[in-house]
Amino acid sequence: MLETIRRNNHSLMQKANHFGMALFVFVVLTATALWLTGNLRFGPPARAEYDGAVTGPNTHEHECRTDEGVCEEHTVPESLCARCDPELTAAFRAKGDWCAEHNLPESQCTVCDPNLMSSFASRITGTSGLSALEEAMCEHRIRTVECDSCRFELGIVQVQPPVANALIETAVVRNMERTETLKLTGQVQLDKTTVVDVVPAGGGQVKRVEKLLGQEVNEGDLLAVIHSADLGQAKAQFLEVQARLELANSTFEREKDLLEKKVSSKADFLIASSELKAAQACYAAAERRLRLFGLESEQIEACKSEKDNSHFAEFLLHAPKSGTIIAQNISAGALVDSTQSLFTIADLSNVWIWCDLYERDLAALRERLSSGQKVAAKLKTKAFEAQVFDGTVDLIGTQVDEHTRTIKVRIQVENKERKLKPGMFAEAEIAIPLNARATVVPSTAVLSDEGRSFLFQQWKNDFWVRRDVRVGRRLGNFVEILQGVPAGATVVARGAFMLKSDILREKMGAGCAD
Repeated sequence: MLETIRRNNHSLMQKANHFGMALFVFVVLTATALWLTGNLRFGPPARAEYDGAVTGPNTHEHECRTDEGVCEEHTVPESLCARCDPELTAAFRAKGDWCAEHNLPESQCTVCDPNLMSSFASRITGTSGLSALEEAMCEHRIRTVECDSCRFELGIVQVQPPVANALIETAVVRNMERTETLKLTGQVQLDKTTVVDVVPAGGGQVKRVEKLLGQEVNEGDLLAVIHSADLGQAKAQFLEVQARLELANSTFEREKDLLEKKVSSKADFLIASSELKAAQACYAAAERRLRLFGLESEQIEACKSEKDNSHFAEFLLHAPKSGTIIAQNISAGALVDSTQSLFTIADLSNVWIWCDLYERDLAALRERLSSGQKVAAKLKTKAFEAQVFDGTVDLIGTQVDEHTRTIKVRIQVENKERKLKPGMFAEAEIAIPLNARATVVPSTAVLSDEGRSFLFQQWKNDFWVRRDVRVGRRLGNFVEILQGVPAGATVVARGAFMLKSDILREKMGAGCAD
């Protein structure tokens, strides 16, 4: 029995020894394989493992903490610079983040991914300011700014002053009052205060037309000549009343003289006086009727001695004011009467644009107008897309359209060149100040690349540096800058695309960008 137990124990010990030896061999082989692939390293752990910054294969998420230093030579966080700390190589290789062609992490290879350049440049300019660019060193062991081959990695472009003066327009980042822009649509209409309809004082037949549709006229210009029976009757009545007045005046003087000599009775004198007053009233009425036909005092006096009957009934139709003839309803030989509008004259040097304003925008505009402050408007039309017309909001309508839920707003616009025509559609932008300030640059200064907005800021002398910015609202021809450049900085307003192309030319080779 004891012998059997000993044999069993011996058998178990042999099996345990075999298992232990197999386990040892497995561990040694596994450790060797891990060491050879870089997944097992003896000694202190790499700093990348402490930071936990390497997040996965082929990522570009190796962002440094805000309190980390930046490797000035290679423009990456010090804790992730595999070129300065070769011990990090194994960690990047293990995560699959390695560019074998250029022997550095894929997440730091600006040759394979040129877009990384702006990210690294923003780390330096964003954390240490533009002064950090002065100290950054490139792989050629010189300052990156002075290296024609590596300068582009920091988004720096050198432009000689003569070239810059010829091809670049600059602007200063400035603070301006924030505004809310209302975009409205409307229609050009005549200024009703300058429109006049020309209606004849009497009917007749048109002998000739002197002015035509579209012509400019001055006040008093002859528009047409009408043979008017009404005018002839008015002149005849005037001459008749004048004769009665002369007779009544003579009778009155005679009766007055006889009464003073006590030859005639006072009753005859009173009758003569009454007839004189009646004749004077009829004369005044006849004279006023002639004046309705446009006759002046000299013309009325001339009627008394007028012998040429061919012009006796000629009615001269004159322009009551200066302007442009916008409607003509008259032709030679036509019969007209005193109810017809023969011409319409309007002053087109000023027009109205009636726009539709939504209810939600009424409060801000009304408050501005009620305070007595001027509300400016910018207008564009399809006919003159390149031109902006200046106007002023002066009136808000009194009713809301029940169908569109909009309110009419009137804009006064000068139209000295006569480009705006009644009936044209127009687009208006009304800027309402919001009592706040914003940092802005011209909208033409901001470019976009891979979804990121950036501009070029003048650094010093003839150097310009790309600055990533965060943009806000568009304020007319300007765009708000929320982050990226300070007020007072000089930026490229026009011609920035040339600087962007210069960087691409350096990154890809001259042949690719030309």
